Amino acid sequence: MEIQTKNIAKYTVVTAKGRLDAAWSEYFTDTFLNYIRNGNHHIIIESSGMEFLSSAGIRSLVRINKELFLVKGSFMMVNSTEFVSKTLETTGFGKWLFTSFPEDMEPLENDSKPTKLGMDELYTISSEKSIEITAVDAWQNWKALSNQNLKNISFPENVFALGIGSASPIMENSKDEYGEFMAIGGNLCYQAPNEKGRPDYQLSVNQFVPEMLVARGLILDGEMNRLFRFSPSGEKTSHTISELAAEVLSVTASKVAAFVISAEIDGLVGAALIQSPGRIAENTDIGQQELRSWLSFSGERVFTGEQVVIFGIVSNNPQFKYNHLLKQLPANRELYAHIHATVFPYQPLPNGNIMLKQQIAKFFGGPPPIALLHLIDDNRPNQQLGESSLIRGACWCAPVKLKEDKL
Repeated sequence: MEIQTKNIAKYTVVTAKGRLDAAWSEYFTDTFLNYIRNGNHHIIIESSGMEFLSSAGIRSLVRINKELFLVKGSFMMVNSTEFVSKTLETTGFGKWLFTSFPEDMEPLENDSKPTKLGMDELYTISSEKSIEITAVDAWQNWKALSNQNLKNISFPENVFALGIGSASPIMENSKDEYGEFMAIGGNLCYQAPNEKGRPDYQLSVNQFVPEMLVARGLILDGEMNRLFRFSPSGEKTSHTISELAAEVLSVTASKVAAFVISAEIDGLVGAALIQSPGRIAENTDIGQQELRSWLSFSGERVFTGEQVVIFGIVSNNPQFKYNHLLKQLPANRELYAHIHATVFPYQPLPNGNIMLKQQIAKFFGGPPPIALLHLIDDNRPNQQLGESSLIRGACWCAPVKLKEDKL
């Protein structure tokens, strides 16, 4: 089968010539799924050259239509041959057949450039919304845990949080359970301190609200008020975390901001606890040489091609009260950030202005998360992995203020 494509306005026109049968259906499906992955969500098949359509071919078309429906796209077939039209009509898929191109598309002979999504695609959700921040700071890095300042924190829909906590709300039972966590939109993801274990998660259902016993964390209350989209552009095939964090501060016109990103992964660099800080004995300090028995580091850039949901706080304000809970980014030393990432199997995002809570609920309501990482910028001499980078996605963000006063 021969396949050629042309982008016109929002549409991707695919000219398909040959037989769509068992021999070609897998290739055909993979080709179209790649179009969808690249942000082409309105697809027209110009099928005047499609000679034959088998049941395997119909299954391929059904899969393509289903994936487009999930991202609020559109699918149609134009100028189909009599055989293909009859096959689709008699099998119940005649709704895909059209005799002409959409009215909002330029004539086919006009070769327009495809629409490019980038960081300049900005949506204002509300000019009034902001995020208020507070912190739990019961654990000083690699020292014995102080039970005195532990806090049970609930995570309803309007709370965003990240840090280290225990899934057991009872202090006496929590010693061995402190691990990384992230909460967004009433959904909590928690990585127990187990090197081989997958993360666990809790969802807000009916009257149930997830909660954790938090040893160290940043807790934010409010809503995001800006959304920007990003994707490859020209020779730039991906965007680094430091670039996106800097864009967040620019978009929010703030020195401290919170952000949520959902995107296709180019490569993540991160770490996670493999022993609970609750096990550190009194009067003990964990030195640099011992860290590998407490932390698992990604030895390479990981989870390429999967989907990530990221929550983070970024600051370029030297006087920010909670800078000690952030870490300087070697790739941009003006920025300090604390960022957690939950990895899911890949699924494409709809284009345009999309709602944060609905998208996050879609991920947590689907296949379970694969991993949870504390993202790091690895700048070790001679063996550095660099920082995490993302291919295309959406970033919701808002300025941050302290609960007791404005920054």
